[in-house]
Amino acid sequence: MSLAFRALLLVLSISVCAHAQTRTLALYGQPPLGLDSQADRTMRAELQRLLAPAGLEIIWKTLAQRESGGNFELVVVNSFEGSCTSSSAAAVQATANLADTSISNGRILPFFRIDCGRIVQILGSDVEPAVLGRALGRVMAHEIYHIVAQTKDHQETGVAKAAFSRRDLTTTRFRLDDWSITRMRPATSMSATPRSNAAAVQSHKAPPVASSVKGRVFAALFR
Repeated sequence: MSLAFRALLLVLSISVCAHAQTRTLALYGQPPLGLDSQADRTMRAELQRLLAPAGLEIIWKTLAQRESGGNFELVVVNSFEGSCTSSSAAAVQATANLADTSISNGRILPFFRIDCGRIVQILGSDVEPAVLGRALGRVMAHEIYHIVAQTKDHQETGVAKAAFSRRDLTTTRFRLDDWSITRMRPATSMSATPRSNAAAVQSHKAPPVASSVKGRVFAALFR
């Protein structure tokens, strides 16, 4: 067997293996209020870009499309708080969190909330739609990291950081660190939401939380 043919087989094997490890994550929620169509497209593309290395394919679903028995490995429900239009910017404290995830009895639940108004305030009223969409995708990826990896831990760099600066939200170079990617893969992470949890999507109500939400990302306004 020639060296070139062996190399081709190796490439094909890696490709098949990577495809086999891809899991579908159904993301249920209502469209963000007032979000520009370009920002929406960028948000979806950025979220998929960030989570693809962890073997996740995002399937976007509205609550009207909820159905039992959906063929998804993971199911997550998200909501947006406030308006996503640039004119809706409101005052925000330096310690304000941009998003949070529900926790009950130490387990991270498949529900998270994005504070769109606070993100818009950080970016400024003249923010470009694509930049806003990029920022939203990164904050969403942070919360999904907590849910899929089933961890409250944060990292020093990348999407899994505890606090995002304006630069983190807008720079073109931003990603999940290798440890977080590994943690999110099936061999090392707990299932975020098995198909049996489809009832949670049906009702769109998070179970009662025993503690305050802790899987959150803060705004780092100091730079």
